Amino acid sequence: MVLTPTNPAADQPRRHDRSTAKINRPSLLLFFVVVAFSHHHHTVNGFSTPCSRGGGAPHSSLALSLATHSMLSGTRIKQPCCRYSSNLSMATSPAAGFDQPTTTTQTQGKDAERKQHYDSVIVGGGPAGLLSAIMMAQQLMPSLPIPTTDQSPTKATRPRIIVYDRLPPPPPPDNLVYSTDSSKYYLLGLGHRGQSALRHFHVWDDVEKASVAVLGRRGWEPGKSREEDSTIRMADKAVVSRVLPRDKLVGVLKKVIEERYDGVVELRYGWQVDPISFGNEETIQQNKEDPPVMLQISRCIPIAASSSSEEGEACSIDNDDATPTTITTDFLIGSDGAARTIANAMETNHLKYRQHHRLPFQVKRYDDDNPRVYKSIPIQFPSNWPHNLNYSARSTNSRATFEALPSDSNGNYCGLLLLRPDDPLSSADCDPKLLRDFFNEEYPQFSKLLEDNVMEDVATKAASSLPSFRYAGPRLHEGGRTVVLGDCVHTVKPYFGLGANTALEDVQILSKILSNTPNLTQNYHNAIREFTNQRAADSRALVTLSRGLDRPGKIGTMRFILPLIIDSMFHKAAPKLFAPGLFGMFQMEGIGFRQIQRRKRLDRVMQSAVILSGMSAVGVGVRCLVKSVARLLGVKDVVVGGSLVALLGVVGVARKVVKAEKK
Repeated sequence: MVLTPTNPAADQPRRHDRSTAKINRPSLLLFFVVVAFSHHHHTVNGFSTPCSRGGGAPHSSLALSLATHSMLSGTRIKQPCCRYSSNLSMATSPAAGFDQPTTTTQTQGKDAERKQHYDSVIVGGGPAGLLSAIMMAQQLMPSLPIPTTDQSPTKATRPRIIVYDRLPPPPPPDNLVYSTDSSKYYLLGLGHRGQSALRHFHVWDDVEKASVAVLGRRGWEPGKSREEDSTIRMADKAVVSRVLPRDKLVGVLKKVIEERYDGVVELRYGWQVDPISFGNEETIQQNKEDPPVMLQISRCIPIAASSSSEEGEACSIDNDDATPTTITTDFLIGSDGAARTIANAMETNHLKYRQHHRLPFQVKRYDDDNPRVYKSIPIQFPSNWPHNLNYSARSTNSRATFEALPSDSNGNYCGLLLLRPDDPLSSADCDPKLLRDFFNEEYPQFSKLLEDNVMEDVATKAASSLPSFRYAGPRLHEGGRTVVLGDCVHTVKPYFGLGANTALEDVQILSKILSNTPNLTQNYHNAIREFTNQRAADSRALVTLSRGLDRPGKIGTMRFILPLIIDSMFHKAAPKLFAPGLFGMFQMEGIGFRQIQRRKRLDRVMQSAVILSGMSAVGVGVRCLVKSVARLLGVKDVVVGGSLVALLGVVGVARKVVKAEKK
């Protein structure tokens, strides 16, 4: 099977485009309920503020991953594109944030062979990708002999792990840009799933120092804007949510790798990875042991593209200075989020070898039927406003919603204005005066905090989009040496704080499986099959549950608000019999999404039984009452029944009249 793209050196330069996924937003009422803190379970990590880098579309993560829905055809892999950041130079110098181009050296012997072979390759340098690199270093290093004093620990005794990412590295975690230019970096809310994973790999202390605790929510109802009109609800959770910019989290993990795993983990930025062979094609045909995975590594140079265009960001892997390099690896982890290079290649591979796979690999892509777009807004709150709260306000007529989460503990916030795609305020050439007038009317409490230059920047930049729901499965591995995890497996919207948290949880679960696998380097195939068994159903349940809370109109009410009310009533009445609502269950530790889905289905059956029984009992009681009254008055049952219906109608009309008079 030919998975390799044609040698770029032999072709004309190619431009690879990625469509920007449409933003999928619930109705503003629905969004408000989701973002808001309920009396028991709504928390700040129910919402991640996507303030995109460079003012464009954000990266893939808990908050947002601007995903493409490109389908592959034939056996040739369509190259995903690099993300373009407006603050990047087009040169490939280290100053531009990229590694220098390298070429394959024509050397012989074991040393040359080792230079092109890695114990593990991770594709994707986001939070899940870097945590995967730390995980593999911890997995492989203990099994190696302790180096002697005259033997460098960075030589052949250490494993070779490499991370490839198309983007340049983010600023260091202590860079002031995260506070001074907060709208360029979208925020992640780390809940118990993400925090547990980071603790598992002994990096939580570093992350915690770089994050801000968010203890509750301060919100304004439509039509209310005075400070005293707001309502503050504190979160009622065992684990306090922590918020930080997504790139800052990546910077923290990068620093950990450089300080603790130097010589073991190598980080390469500005590179495109494409599978040549997953190692299972020959195995399938000849029943052999899985050979290593073979990959093609190419320079990935970003080219200018409007972040607001339908084409999205783009890059070229063709240039005169770099020849694609071929490498091999014993274990490949695909964690490249929106690009899904490895997942897309797996989908193509399955089409040819599906008769040999017991489980298929396919990506379920949902159309966006409830779109919203957003504009990020840097805002600084005064010192007398708490700096550890999520701020939220809805406009009248459900036109817009404003949300803000802290970028630091000094009052610097990243705000988000959510709009419908056809709203004039969402256009790239919006009149700043029009936006200012809207804020003055709907959000005066925030308008007074925004300078004219900020208002102009926000008005004139294009609105960005959110990812559509999708999941991969039911197989999350390919052959015996490749596994995919994170956003490329389960893409959700940032309403419920489950994207990045679940991606980090994937890494933790994979780590536990690898730790329990005897002779790991000889049995990767057993480990990745177990990962499929444990996570494929959870990934599907996560996406279907999240999408069920994001339906438009009456469907959204029936699928979201009504069940929320019913769950609250039944759980309050019989907490040992009925589970809390979905948001409460999302916050429960030690329970997977598939378990949550099954439990809510059981709750629905029991709730339906109780409601139907109650309705039957009421019906029997009313019938007995009608018969008793009819017998007492000496009239027919139908006369008494009709009189009761008429009486109820009169009472209803009278109540409406009284309410109208009061207004």
